[in-house]
Amino acid sequence: MNDFSQQIAQIIRQEKSFLILTHYRPDGDAIGSQLALVLLLRDLGKTVEAWNDDDVPAKFHFLPGAKIITRPPATPKAFDVVISIDASNWQRVGTAADKIAGKKHFINIDHHVSNDKFAEINWIVPESPASGQIAFDLIKRGGFKLTPAIAQCLFAAISTDTGSFMFANTTAECLRVAAELVETGINVGELSRHIYESYPYARLRMLQMALADLKLTDNKRTAYFWLTKDMFTNSGAKREDTEGLIDYARAIEGVIVAILFEETEEAGKVRISLRSKHPKVDVNSIARHFGGGGHKEAAGARLTGTTKEVEPRVLAAVTAALHHAGI
Repeated sequence: MNDFSQQIAQIIRQEKSFLILTHYRPDGDAIGSQLALVLLLRDLGKTVEAWNDDDVPAKFHFLPGAKIITRPPATPKAFDVVISIDASNWQRVGTAADKIAGKKHFINIDHHVSNDKFAEINWIVPESPASGQIAFDLIKRGGFKLTPAIAQCLFAAISTDTGSFMFANTTAECLRVAAELVETGINVGELSRHIYESYPYARLRMLQMALADLKLTDNKRTAYFWLTKDMFTNSGAKREDTEGLIDYARAIEGVIVAILFEETEEAGKVRISLRSKHPKVDVNSIARHFGGGGHKEAAGARLTGTTKEVEPRVLAAVTAALHHAGI
């Protein structure tokens, strides 16, 4: 048992009230990991709450305990323990941070290499493919019970952050963990249908609009497209429906870097997502240049500026990264 899992397991056993947080605009790893910890603590008879600035994406409503996650309350509350999971910095939890009246212990569990270690206990494992796998390690090393409900949440977390076990971060250990989760009795086919085959029609309409304007640059090594405010309005898609859209650009033969530009609801702000298919091109470094972060193969940031200002800045940074890598 490593020191972090031992420390955290001891705190879990000793304390009574817990708050579990993850980042806003939560993806599958964020929701799955958050819910796994919530269910673990409830099984242990603890008092536990889970907050997020954004609603649980519709495709994850089927996960056990999904209704437990709520918006932060109007009045701040105090807890014995606050655990942040899958958030690379404290700002990523959003307004929830301002609703914590006090805490005895502050724990940060994450797998982003860009994590800035903002808590009292920082269990950061960049080589882990998902925060869900770190949560699995906590349960196993801590001697806690892995129930089918927890396993379902963890499988969703790991599956989504490995691209359904297709990305380069899929390791032998990751597959062993997945096998142990399946052995609890979860239905992988049903779970996968909820996550990967239950998209709203509005998402397809938005994708159709976006791909119509997809562009290739850097001798077709970079592919990028925009999601504009008008596309959201005209398609009826929600912000949560953007997850996974960048993979359509990433999947083009010969493309090394894929970029998704998204106009946010906040005026003058653009969200970018970056993906790399080459080990020498580190998109985390590109994202950090713009105040963001993530992983070597997948990262993102929020930039201030108009669409005409942001696009050339990001494309220039990607071109420089390709040149630096000798590609």
